[in-house]
Amino acid sequence: MPSEAAGVRGTSAAFSVTVLVPGRVRADIDAVIASAPGVVVCYADEADEADARDQRRITLDADSGSTLAWLTSALRARLGADLLQTEDPVFTVASTGKLTQSLCASVTTGHDLALFDAEADRRVIRYLSVHPNHTDRVTGRPRRIALLTDASAVLDFEPLAAEAALPAVESQAAHLHRATGLDVIPMPVDAHEPADLARLVGMLAPGFAAMVLVHTHVRRIDAVRAAMLAAARPTSPLLLDSINDGLAVAATAAILNHLRAHGIEPARARVAIVDPGRGGDLAGLVVGAGVRQVTLYDPVLYGVQPLHGLAADLDLIVDLIGLARPPDGVAVLRTRPELPPPLDSASLGPRPLHALPGLLQAAVTMRRPITPAARLAAVRALTMQTPPGMLLPPLDLPRLTPAVAAAAVEALSARE
Repeated sequence: MPSEAAGVRGTSAAFSVTVLVPGRVRADIDAVIASAPGVVVCYADEADEADARDQRRITLDADSGSTLAWLTSALRARLGADLLQTEDPVFTVASTGKLTQSLCASVTTGHDLALFDAEADRRVIRYLSVHPNHTDRVTGRPRRIALLTDASAVLDFEPLAAEAALPAVESQAAHLHRATGLDVIPMPVDAHEPADLARLVGMLAPGFAAMVLVHTHVRRIDAVRAAMLAAARPTSPLLLDSINDGLAVAATAAILNHLRAHGIEPARARVAIVDPGRGGDLAGLVVGAGVRQVTLYDPVLYGVQPLHGLAADLDLIVDLIGLARPPDGVAVLRTRPELPPPLDSASLGPRPLHALPGLLQAAVTMRRPITPAARLAAVRALTMQTPPGMLLPPLDLPRLTPAVAAAAVEALSARE
């Protein structure tokens, strides 16, 4: 069972090691923990069910990569032959692929198999050739989502080879599947230019209900959307992204909740957005939500010092770049797209997952692109779902995604 120490602040399962050892060496492990250069806690100490002998499977969580590296080395040096097995849970989870495909129809009998055969397919395809608008009715496309990235903005890395982004895209796919129940397919793509990415979106669209861009730089997202508009397709693919349909919506809700908690009316609030280009439509959403005094501050152009001079006249700074020395005396909402808050503390900072699942569900339900009005409706839904004393709802709130989806569907329906 997890130990009480598992709740120690600062440790993370992202920096864990699991060891299989004889039960008698627990005192040696405790001695290693006590001498660690950082925080280490024992998350779990369980009997190894695969072996009747007195062996324990122990999971230790550290506070950083450097502490984990020290811990692994120290355990090997101290335990020697008693260290029967070492496992890194992060790589164990990643190596499973995190998602799998399952059959929705039975293939138990020969009669079942015949429904998957060429003649059966021929009948459905012939029908679709006459009724192309019925694709969603007679195929699985309505529940299938493509999760695309060109690996241009994966966490805080420089642009990567597309395949290196796969672990992060698989995690996002798992989160979206859990929240929506949709089949989300992670798809890193080798697209060197935005035009290439736009062409890929168009080429893949026939097989999916919607496409979602994640871990893609906001400039490339904007360029893809512009290229799709210029292409003037008869029917444009449903395209969402984690910045405009995720982070910007959640950050706007966090801004409103902060102002409300401090008794500041949005129309009277003074908000500065640092490096606004990183936030997609954040500035437009903030104005649309009723904040009338918004300063768009470019730290590359002006440096940081003038921002300190503005601080006395501000109620909130929204930091999209990660300021090393933010001004004193003014609240700062850290909203850096590359470094979202941990999932278990997301009620204190915005994550794309606050809004993206609900907006995706709404887009698929209505078969319409997400509009600024739908994003604003999602902002209002997030503020209504936020418990007192928090900036945002916890991500595991059961009613979160349905509430956002319902608000967005209402806004999209109003266009009819």
